[in-house]
Amino acid sequence: MAEYAVETKDLTKQFGRIVALDKVNLHLTRGTVYGLVGKNGSGKSTLIRVLAGLSKPTSGGYVLFGREDSQKGFSSERKLIGVAAEGAALVPGETLEANLKRQCGLLGIPGKNRPAEVMKLTGLTEFAKTKAAKLPEEKPVLAAIAMALCGNPDLLLLDGPFEGLGAQQRASVAALLSSLNRELELSILVTASDPESLFGLATRYGILTHGDLVRELSSEEMKAAQETALRVKVSDVNALARVLVAKDIRHRILDADTADIYGKPQITELVMALAKEGCDVLELEERTERAENLLDALGGGKV
Repeated sequence: MAEYAVETKDLTKQFGRIVALDKVNLHLTRGTVYGLVGKNGSGKSTLIRVLAGLSKPTSGGYVLFGREDSQKGFSSERKLIGVAAEGAALVPGETLEANLKRQCGLLGIPGKNRPAEVMKLTGLTEFAKTKAAKLPEEKPVLAAIAMALCGNPDLLLLDGPFEGLGAQQRASVAALLSSLNRELELSILVTASDPESLFGLATRYGILTHGDLVRELSSEEMKAAQETALRVKVSDVNALARVLVAKDIRHRILDADTADIYGKPQITELVMALAKEGCDVLELEERTERAENLLDALGGGKV
């Protein structure tokens, strides 16, 4: 049995001169939840479309459950995928139940029970007769997930399910995905622009910046990065940058005398190294890095 549900190999996608994905090497272990995090325009949706077979890579390739996309018979692997993307194929004027029946028909799912089954799985049974356009709060997102589950997939691809939702609605969606992963052993690839949406859900993360997957890290590493930050004010920020680069310490220069340092630097050693450079430490403040700044911290930020 293949270790990875999804593995990309130098996956590249260009639109003319624009490089949307640049030699991406992503590894989604079978039966886990992978959070792909990046700012708007980073290439998240493009990657989902490529993996879903809606767009072909310019170069490189990918493997689904051990089968290369270039292999004969690869189309059979696509049947293992369910996709819940923005603008899922819900007909606004039809009821949820009618939408699910239509989806099952398109997929050739036998029997009449599958719509009821996926509504139960997603907690939407009471909305069976509700028109798609009238579904409240986070329910349209859950409906998109229900549509993706119609084919009984082994891999679920979700593009931005948390976008535009409040904290309570995000928690509801995350709880459902966690349950699907745990109870159905679904492999899940979910994108988000805010890593905080994925805390407690994803077991592994990828940081996508300008089409480049700059880092993959575990949930423990993500938690450590989120919890550990040191704001330092110095007399010579250029000297600080030289020392941090030499020690391979992730950091972000904020202004002419201030920087944020990530990870768990040895403060005494850092101060001594700065002193050798003729740089004085004026202020030190231990702080918790906010989620919206994590992309800069994890995806680069070195100057």
